[in-house]
Amino acid sequence: MLNWSPIRSTVLGLTTLVAASCASAGGGGNADGGAIVQMDMGVVTAEAMSEQTQNLFRREQFQVFREEPVPAPMIQSEWRNQTPTTDEQAMGVTEVQVRVVVRGRERPPMGGLRVYQVTYQMEAEVKTAAAPEWMPAEITPQRREMARELGRELQTLLEFTRR
Repeated sequence: MLNWSPIRSTVLGLTTLVAASCASAGGGGNADGGAIVQMDMGVVTAEAMSEQTQNLFRREQFQVFREEPVPAPMIQSEWRNQTPTTDEQAMGVTEVQVRVVVRGRERPPMGGLRVYQVTYQMEAEVKTAAAPEWMPAEITPQRREMARELGRELQTLLEFTRR
């Protein structure tokens, strides 16, 4: 007789993962959950944003995929493979890739300088044995903490430029 318990657990985990991805992928997201972790980095110049984001990318081995200049500066990394976290593995995830997007929105000048409100985002896509194509993924608690840690590193780098 076939034991349905492991199959049921896998299907339930995948259903939850896919449903959460579908529900959150279109809505942007925020630091509280969804397909994207987002953090406010404060106000800096476009030059500081670009320089410090690239410093972080080099240190963490992200490659720049695209960079847009002012008036709407943006730096986006290429997708980078990462090892699935324990909670991702428990949901049946076999592969994970993440990318980082840092955007600036122009603010009123400060001390004669053009400055930008900077936002950091990390998003993830996953593959599972049952779904071998990349799909947006609900950020799990462990992945969220990893994303926030990277965001805090960028925040620290940007903080030096404000002094």
